[in-house]
Amino acid sequence: MLKRKAIKRFYLTTLVLFIMLTTFTLNHFQDDKVINLQEIEYVSNFETSHIYLLNMDNYLVKVDILLEKDSIENMASKVLNELSVTNTKYNDLKGLIPSNTKIYNLEFNDDTLIVNFSSDLLKVNKNIEEKVIESIVYSLLEIKDIKNVHIKIDGEDLTRLEKNNKIIPTILNETIGINKDYEIKNLHEIQKVVIYYVFKNQDNEYYVPVTKYLNSKDNKVKIIIDSLKESHSSNTNLISYLNKKMHINFQIDNDILTFTFQDLNESNLESIIYSLTSSVFDSMDIQKVFFEVNNKIIDMRIRS
Repeated sequence: MLKRKAIKRFYLTTLVLFIMLTTFTLNHFQDDKVINLQEIEYVSNFETSHIYLLNMDNYLVKVDILLEKDSIENMASKVLNELSVTNTKYNDLKGLIPSNTKIYNLEFNDDTLIVNFSSDLLKVNKNIEEKVIESIVYSLLEIKDIKNVHIKIDGEDLTRLEKNNKIIPTILNETIGINKDYEIKNLHEIQKVVIYYVFKNQDNEYYVPVTKYLNSKDNKVKIIIDSLKESHSSNTNLISYLNKKMHINFQIDNDILTFTFQDLNESNLESIIYSLTSSVFDSMDIQKVFFEVNNKIIDMRIRS
């Protein structure tokens, strides 16, 4: 009797999870449309992760995906499959890994994932050669516990991008930058910041991290605010919901940052908070960010 009851409970639990996942899939993946998964952390044995796909303006766009919990190697393999050029379900966003590229093996050692590709990986146009590496590295780093990526080509360390004649580190992480933008006039007081802009594609909004290198004596928070108040470029579709009329002050206390607004448009509140927080976390050693409006804390974000 106890065994039958246990089996009954097992099947009931499994059925409930199946119905939840099926309902989620039917409601949100109709016609292969991409949805925003930021508020969904877990569905059964799945968790939210991100990949970086190329848009029409040659920027790598951060896309939310559901990734089944598994070994690091298996999860990495699924992420790399999502980055294939054959993946066409993301509405004008595309992967960059050529379809004939083979993955000979994946090995996770300590905090580094080693991936051995065939030489087909970099048989691409010169203008996207570096984007291929950025897309792979940043997408794999979204998997928990992966801190570094080591790319091999036919068993040999990848240390040079031949078409661009560029030397790259053997061990790759966020220090390589993504969607790099250089505003350097001289070699003095060069700052590096990451700015998260918004990219609209049909009915969806995505975030685009842009690594900016510029000459400035300003605090990085000020650079981030000023950058988000300006349009990134007149010939791209990258936008920001911050504008020049917004009054924003900030205060840093050790590793805590507080933004103070005189007013804030609630309709774009989440996008503003996400852009500022992500930009700060990717650019500085800040652990908590508070948002204050009219002397009232309205939100707090903690580095994950």
